[in-house]
Amino acid sequence: MASETDYKEAPFADEVDKSNSVKVHIIAPSTLPEGYQFEAEVGAPGSKKTINVDVPPGGVIEGQVFLIPLPDDFAVGEPRVNVPIGQWKDGTFDMLKAGIFHPSLWCGLCFTQIAMAQVMQRLRFNWVGEPAPDAATKNTFKVVLTLVLCYTVFTVALEMAEASTGYYQVPAWIPALRFIGGVMFTIYSIYSLMKTRENVRAKYSIPEEKCKGMEDLCCSMWCSCCVVSQMARHTGEYETYKGRFCSETGMAAHTPAIV
Repeated sequence: MASETDYKEAPFADEVDKSNSVKVHIIAPSTLPEGYQFEAEVGAPGSKKTINVDVPPGGVIEGQVFLIPLPDDFAVGEPRVNVPIGQWKDGTFDMLKAGIFHPSLWCGLCFTQIAMAQVMQRLRFNWVGEPAPDAATKNTFKVVLTLVLCYTVFTVALEMAEASTGYYQVPAWIPALRFIGGVMFTIYSIYSLMKTRENVRAKYSIPEEKCKGMEDLCCSMWCSCCVVSQMARHTGEYETYKGRFCSETGMAAHTPAIV
């Protein structure tokens, strides 16, 4: 049985690129045959628009996520964030591109998971970086922030407990819990960042350049702050819209929602 975030394999960015338009994630409302056409609502809650969707080759099953090109006439004349298609806006290590005091730089460096949550909320992904129904994505930033705060409290509490004992009298359970908690949080951080980057690439038809098949994992493991900052710059159009430190999306309140 497929989960809500299972993909049709064909539309991934590295496999085939039949159009030069941004893609949108569609969740199949039911099991449908190839070529079947139905209407779907896309966009941010409160400003959704209806588009016609053709079921891709092979058909889909209920809850399956697949990608389709956004129609050229979608929301013509309305303000939108212009996101580059086909390649990254700038390099992985171009963290100073938006300015030395820009939120995308300092949030990425100092609060990597929080910056990741802002990108997730901006693109309406869930807390593990996957496209999902509105009910599962409306509080993504809050969920990730809660996880980060809980882990911080957990580690501080263990450090305080350790400090209250002598160096040679530290109970074995304290370092054990610290190790287990650290491993679990690290796995979550790497996996969710990997999936976020993978889905950003798929949405904007960005192929892998190095480490084919493993690029998202390698980048997320070895340079997470750079990856988060790059995704924020790519989807932010900071030349037009201001970035914000204390914002669920990392953008100013008036910024148009990304489709």
